[in-house]
Amino acid sequence: MRHAAVSGYHTDLFLLESPVAEFKDQTLTGELTLDGNVFINVDFKDAELNYSGGVPPGFDNCRFTNATFSVGGAAGNTLAFLRSMAPASTNMRFVVLGLLPELQG
Repeated sequence: MRHAAVSGYHTDLFLLESPVAEFKDQTLTGELTLDGNVFINVDFKDAELNYSGGVPPGFDNCRFTNATFSVGGAAGNTLAFLRSMAPASTNMRFVVLGLLPELQG
């Protein structure tokens, strides 16, 4: 896992107050933790990207080649919760789409 401390970083979606690592203009491979990290102009190649529900990562102009994603911990629980509401038979799909309006493309 890679980690380095950097002061707060602002993205269009959120302000990260906690220390993060910033990766810029590089190719990353292998197992990587996404929580709290910022990725700018990064090529993820043959990478396993893991998010466990900490500070959301930031991405800008990244590329993904043979990359896989895993979601665990609190993030995995949240994803399972959203998935449980998504089937049309629950009559709750509007809740999921209301929380994630970007999906209504």
